[in-house]
Amino acid sequence: MRDFVKDYVNSCVICNRVKPRHHKPYGLLKQLPVPERPWNSISMDLIEKLPPSAGFTDILVIVDRLTKQAVFVPTHSDLTAVKLAELFVLNVFSKHGVPSHVTSDHGSEFVSHFFRGLGKALDIELHFTSGYHPEGDGQTERTNQTLEQYLRTYCNYQQDNWVTLLPLAEFAYNNAPHDATGVSPFFANKGYHPNLAVHPERDIASSRAREFAVDLGELHEFLKGNIRKSQKRYQKAADNRRLPAPNFKVGDQVFVKAQFFRTTRPSKKLAKKFLGPYEIIAQVGSHSFTLRLPQSMRLVHPVFHVSMLEPFKPSTIPSRAVEPPAPVEIEGELEYEVAEIVDSKIDRRRKCKLLYYVRWYGYENTDEEFSWQPADELPNAQELVQEFHEAYPNKPGPLPV
Repeated sequence: MRDFVKDYVNSCVICNRVKPRHHKPYGLLKQLPVPERPWNSISMDLIEKLPPSAGFTDILVIVDRLTKQAVFVPTHSDLTAVKLAELFVLNVFSKHGVPSHVTSDHGSEFVSHFFRGLGKALDIELHFTSGYHPEGDGQTERTNQTLEQYLRTYCNYQQDNWVTLLPLAEFAYNNAPHDATGVSPFFANKGYHPNLAVHPERDIASSRAREFAVDLGELHEFLKGNIRKSQKRYQKAADNRRLPAPNFKVGDQVFVKAQFFRTTRPSKKLAKKFLGPYEIIAQVGSHSFTLRLPQSMRLVHPVFHVSMLEPFKPSTIPSRAVEPPAPVEIEGELEYEVAEIVDSKIDRRRKCKLLYYVRWYGYENTDEEFSWQPADELPNAQELVQEFHEAYPNKPGPLPV
């Protein structure tokens, strides 16, 4: 009986959706390879929604993964793929040539067809971090924090002079010794420090690297060795807070954390903790999987890091799984029975602008349980429509005649 109850609870879809997990996140730290030479591998990210300064609202942050040199470029919130490509050519290509590897998040400006086409034309390998997993681009995220710290310290009360501070912030960042390499980004790129007499401690911090100044090849090997040592320290510390991932395979069913998904439900505290189960249809990396999401989630990127997933355990109890019912025939047409109307909204892009969020009878705990339906497709559910508006009179509804 104990085994039966344990199997029943572990395979219960509702239990899996609503119960929080208290184990460590899945997925041991996966390090990016150490670059072969300066500006061969870069990472990019945006600092967004800053107060307007000289007409700019965002900062494009570009970091070389070997020397750690950073470039801070002011830009706008309506940054297009074409403009991003122009900034890339102006600030990276014109000074350092074509990198062979670019790491970025899944922002629309980074994954657009134009930027992918630019990468293909220049023979650049574009690497996009897994959805909702910023650790993959942690270098740029950490640089963002340092830059924000600079600007937070020196900007004025109205915070509208940060554009004028960017060049000084970039110089200060690139002239300071980096923990991973042991030398400043300037020294790592050039083999010497800029002529600056007000910070003599820079010479002390880089004394170990002076012997490499004559041969940049030896200097770069020195940098790569220091980065590998840093990665080993990061690996040990990170893996102490993680678990090895389950052996997910294509065809398995998994639940997805609902933490980053926005729904129309009033309170997130009472909403489900996990969504699904969904089928794994591809493994795009050692730590990333592509899921078959329902049509209602077509705007969600289907690739998820393993830390976002939980395994689904199918029940071994015979005849427990209930298939959705077949459609019933009403007035000569095949229709599905509406169990409840739970929400409404206005979508002005549609011919019928009023939509209802419908729960279908008999489809509990499946991907098809809920869907948005136009009001003109619910002629046989008018009693449920009326009950919904009586309970929620402030929700969008039919215009009074």
